[in-house]
Amino acid sequence: MHCLGFSLAHFKDIKGIFFDLDGTLFETAPQLALAINRMLEDLKMKTLPEEKISNFIGKGADNLIRKSIKLSSNKDANEFFVDALDSFHSHYEQIAQNSLPYEGVMETIYFLKTKGLKLACITNKPSIFTDKILSESGLSQYLDLILSGDSLVKMKPDPLPIIYSCEFFNIKSSEAIMVGDSMNDIEAGSSAGTYVVTVPYGYQSGEKIESSKVDLAINNFRDIQSIVI
Repeated sequence: MHCLGFSLAHFKDIKGIFFDLDGTLFETAPQLALAINRMLEDLKMKTLPEEKISNFIGKGADNLIRKSIKLSSNKDANEFFVDALDSFHSHYEQIAQNSLPYEGVMETIYFLKTKGLKLACITNKPSIFTDKILSESGLSQYLDLILSGDSLVKMKPDPLPIIYSCEFFNIKSSEAIMVGDSMNDIEAGSSAGTYVVTVPYGYQSGEKIESSKVDLAINNFRDIQSIVI
């Protein structure tokens, strides 16, 4: 892993940049935690602090629900999962669009668009929520492709969504960058053959994201403007 400025030429001839959503483009933890706690209340279970729930973000809604139920009640989530999933979806659908982009995201996306780069959002979040967040923010109009967790047969950390995106844009994997905040993004990008850039915030599911598979760890989202030449 390298710090910002190690070799800007390393990213020469980039044609596409792919972004994770939760913890990379948007701070979604407040809304996810609220929906989870309302779900737990529906199940007659104790609520959890937001920081605890945040540790479960990044590996899909099913994992988020199961881990939250386990921590709250120490019970097997399978017994409650159908009702829990319905409850979570119902609550989250009402508030998902309230999530806000991180500082520097909007201006950076605008900047990259003016450079003629192909831009994609690749997330494990179900499309019903992804679309709400991106549409409400206005960011969707600047993205050339949006792939959610239910768009393809596999999701991150499988490389399929990234390989699909490269084929969609007719670019080589070596001409693309995957930007994310978790090992899901790192593994997917590395396996697909793209460059991997990580942000210093976000939701790592309790895992460290320091890895030799990371080409660059930026200090803030705006730094992306400096690495594309």
